[in-house]
Amino acid sequence: MGKLNRFLFLLLFILPHFSEAQEGTRNTKTGELSGKILLIPFEPKLYMSEIDMKINQQTKWNFEQIRENFRHQLDNQLKSKLQNISSVVSFYTDSSKTWKDLMYIYKSTSLGFELVEKSTKLASANQKQSGIINGQLQVEANNDKKFMTARIDDKEMLTYFNNKYKTEYFVFINELDLKSVPESYNLSTDSYLREASVHYTIIDKAGKTISSGLIPASFSSKENNPKKISNTCFVPIASTIATRLSDIINPKPETPPKK
Repeated sequence: MGKLNRFLFLLLFILPHFSEAQEGTRNTKTGELSGKILLIPFEPKLYMSEIDMKINQQTKWNFEQIRENFRHQLDNQLKSKLQNISSVVSFYTDSSKTWKDLMYIYKSTSLGFELVEKSTKLASANQKQSGIINGQLQVEANNDKKFMTARIDDKEMLTYFNNKYKTEYFVFINELDLKSVPESYNLSTDSYLREASVHYTIIDKAGKTISSGLIPASFSSKENNPKKISNTCFVPIASTIATRLSDIINPKPETPPKK
């Protein structure tokens, strides 16, 4: 076997294993991916953007291409940061095989609004019905700042994924907002800020919400390159979510008071 053939053989052997190491671990007995953290991307209808027309003018992408790009890039950045904590199963790993599982999760959960300042608590039982109802986004008429959170309707789903993927933590990305902040207009630069906001919920395998909230990041109105927007906003947002999960899984010991 020539040197070139040996090189190609080694490359074909190594690449699949390298890919699996990046995406999570693979159970050799079942052939299934496994990971302590399951990353769930937002449903496509939970993409709220005011800037797609400007992005289209630069990229010529249609709405679906723009939305899917941001959905995928957000997932990539989150996976990259969460892998520093534990192995991660992403539904972008093998979409043809995991699509049914993702649909199962969407059907087993519901979405609703919570006040941002109460993001660590479950919504009260007497809160007005809101969220995704009959396939439509229902918003309460209230000036309080709120975020979209996930709630488990069928806890058997948690058991199913714990058995299948060894999942202990479910990281839900519930919604992505891209909006303009016109009140930030700067006359000297003829620009204003835009804001990317990610609504998320982290639930453990017992069904307890251990962290949730809304994380924003700003970028310039002059930036319409999707890759640059993703790097500017999704990297710090993903880092924040990963840090919050890490602090829960591996809490830092309390520093004893100084005498």
